[in-house]
Amino acid sequence: MASELYHFNTVTKEKIRKFRISTSRSETLQILPIKIQPKDYEITIDEEELEELEDVKELSGLAEVLPDNSPRYLLTAYPLTTRENIRQVPLVLIYWKPATVVSQEWKMLYAGALEQVRAECGTYKLVEVSSGLEDEADVEELKEQLEK
Repeated sequence: MASELYHFNTVTKEKIRKFRISTSRSETLQILPIKIQPKDYEITIDEEELEELEDVKELSGLAEVLPDNSPRYLLTAYPLTTRENIRQVPLVLIYWKPATVVSQEWKMLYAGALEQVRAECGTYKLVEVSSGLEDEADVEELKEQLEK
């Protein structure tokens, strides 16, 4: 049912593919913001947020850029070094759903498309963020989830 309701256009699919390829050896945090157009249920890249997120190099900067009144998906390339001192850049889908989102329609819209977006992005890991990341403890918890 979800595949009939939500859809990606070919431009969005290509941007996701290019992001996956171009970030495989990234030295810094890279984020691709994905949103749903409510009128036609098209899943697209949020170009305005993309520009603002280019300057974000730490997870703590997400709260300043992302909306506190609507959800987003963030395809994230998160560079890290393992305990064995191996450099990795896993792709993680962050489901941004701040507690301040009051619209049940928005919540249902994003929850319904989650698995389809995850499949299109090809990520092995999903992290849900509902804190808003205002507190340092919230940012640390997100880092821990990304590094597991």
